Amino acid sequence: MARQTANREPVADADAAPAPRENREWQWSLGIGVVILALIGTVPLLGDQSVLSLWTFILMYCVLAQGWNFIGGFAGRAAFGNVAFFGIGAYTVSLLLLQNKPFWLGLTLAPIIAGLFAFLLGLPVLRLRGHYFAIATLGIAEALGEIVQAKNIGAPAGEISLTPPDLNFKVSNALFFYGFLVLSLLTLLGTTWLTRTRFGYALVAIRENEQAAESLGIATYWYKVSAFVFSAVPTAIAGGLFAYWQLSFDPVGEGGAFDVTISVAMILMTFAGGAGTIVGPILGAIIIEYLDQYTSIAFPTFHGPLLGLLIILVTIFLPQGLVRLIQELQRNPAGVKQSYPMRVKQGVRRVTRFILSNGI
Repeated sequence: MARQTANREPVADADAAPAPRENREWQWSLGIGVVILALIGTVPLLGDQSVLSLWTFILMYCVLAQGWNFIGGFAGRAAFGNVAFFGIGAYTVSLLLLQNKPFWLGLTLAPIIAGLFAFLLGLPVLRLRGHYFAIATLGIAEALGEIVQAKNIGAPAGEISLTPPDLNFKVSNALFFYGFLVLSLLTLLGTTWLTRTRFGYALVAIRENEQAAESLGIATYWYKVSAFVFSAVPTAIAGGLFAYWQLSFDPVGEGGAFDVTISVAMILMTFAGGAGTIVGPILGAIIIEYLDQYTSIAFPTFHGPLLGLLIILVTIFLPQGLVRLIQELQRNPAGVKQSYPMRVKQGVRRVTRFILSNGI
C-alpha cells in the first residue's frame, strides 16, 4: 500500500502542472493587451489628425471585435447581426442629442437599450442552430436599417446630422480617441474576467459540444442569451461614440450605422486574431483595419474586393487565428510545421467547396 501511495504522488503533481502554465497564459495575454493599448494611447502625441483618425477607427473596431468575441468566440454562435447593436447605440445617442439632451445620458441608455434588445431577440433566435441563426441575425440587422430609413427616424431617410461638441476640434478628436481606448481596455478586462469564471468555462463547453454541455447540467440556452447581451453592451457604447464623433451618417449603405459589412469586419478581425482568446480580437482589428484603411487610400480600385480576399486568406492560412498559432508554435513547433501544409490544403478545400456550392 505504501508503494501505491508513493506512486500516486508524482501523478498528482503531473496533473497539477498545467495550472501555472494556464495562469501565465491569461496573465501574458492581459499584459500584452494592456501594452498594445498603452502604445496606441501615445498616438495623439504625434499631433497628426489623419493618423489620429485612423487609430480611432482601429480602436473602434477593436471594441467591436472584442464584443463579438463574447457570442462568436466563446459561445461559438455565428452572429452576423451585431451591427444592429452598433446602430442602436448610434441612434440612441443621436436622437437624444437632437433633443438637446446631454451626451452622457445617451451613452448611458445606449447599452441598456441594446442589451434589452439583445435579450428579447436572443430568446427566439438562439433556439436556432448553425446557418439558420446566422441568417436570422443578419436579416434582423438589415431590417432595422431599412425601418430606420423608411420611417425617417431622426431625419428624412434616417440621415443624421449633429451639431459638433462645443470644444476645440483637436481636443474633441483626442477625447473620442481616448473614449474608444478606455472602452477597449474595459472590454479587455471583461474578457479576461470571463476566461477565469464558471460562466466563461460554460460558454467554451457550449462552443465545443453543446449536447455534451447540456448533459452536464449546463443551461446552454440561457448562457447563450447572456453572452448575446454581453456582446451588445460594448458594441452599443462604441456606436454611441461613433455617432457623436462622426456627426453625420446614414442608416444603411457603406459607412451606415446598420451597414452589415461592419458585422462581417468584426467577425473577420476576431477570427484573424484568434476567436475565443483574450488579446486576439485586438490584434485582428489592428491588422485588418489598418490594411483596409491603407488600401482604401493607396489602392482605391482594389479596396472593394479586399474584404472577400482577406476572408479567403484567413480561412486558408489562419483558420485558428494568429494567437492560437503562436501558442501552438510555443508548445510544439515541430508538430505545427508538420501539420501546417495539411491545414493549408484543408483551407483551400473549404474555400473551393464554398465557391463551387455558391456558383461563384
